[in-house]
Amino acid sequence: MARLDTPITTNDQALDRVLSAGMPVLVVVWGGAPLDPALDAAMRDIARTEAGHLLVAKINADENPQIVSRTGAGPWPVLLAFKDGQEVTRAAGIRAADVRAYASYLLGRGPRPGSNGSRPTTTSGRANAPAAPVTVTDATFAREVLESDLPVLVDLWAPWCGPCHMIAPVVEKVARDYAGRLKVAKLNVDDNPQTAMRYQVQGIPTLLIFKGGRVIDRIVGAVPEPLLRGKVDVALRS
Repeated sequence: MARLDTPITTNDQALDRVLSAGMPVLVVVWGGAPLDPALDAAMRDIARTEAGHLLVAKINADENPQIVSRTGAGPWPVLLAFKDGQEVTRAAGIRAADVRAYASYLLGRGPRPGSNGSRPTTTSGRANAPAAPVTVTDATFAREVLESDLPVLVDLWAPWCGPCHMIAPVVEKVARDYAGRLKVAKLNVDDNPQTAMRYQVQGIPTLLIFKGGRVIDRIVGAVPEPLLRGKVDVALRS
């Protein structure tokens, strides 16, 4: 890929090509309102000074619905950090200083934001879990779910599934409200059939609650929010 010294504006169709750039990638997703000028300036500065070492990209969620299913619906802007094409961390409600901190982390020049006394960037103020669902795959499932220090709610879904889209806002709300106590993950069963087969998922949406690497509860269908919250509360108390 050519040396790029300005942020790339990408979209749902081109995002995977951006992630295969052969270098770390910072992606900023925004929606609803224009990017904050200070944040946009920080992105341009990082793209210029780190050209050839780090790629900076941005994507408008209002025009690219697939990125919403990948990141959760905010709170915007959401930052996604990638190495070797794999997501390594994310943060919601970011500011200019957060983009600089994550750039330093990806380049090996600083700690992961939220550790060693640095400021967490989730809007809940907690560093232990993001305030939005994380996307997991067959390849990352063990690291993100089975080895998680926190309980994990996994939403197994597919883009064509109407009930999956019905429950998605509830799952995103749970991620925000339980940030720091619960990790929420989304897995597209069409793209990741191995995990779905392993856990005998026969209908979607299926929500699995993991604790200590094992399934402790299973919810099938677009259940009401109070029922899902009750299941999560039981898991957190057990």
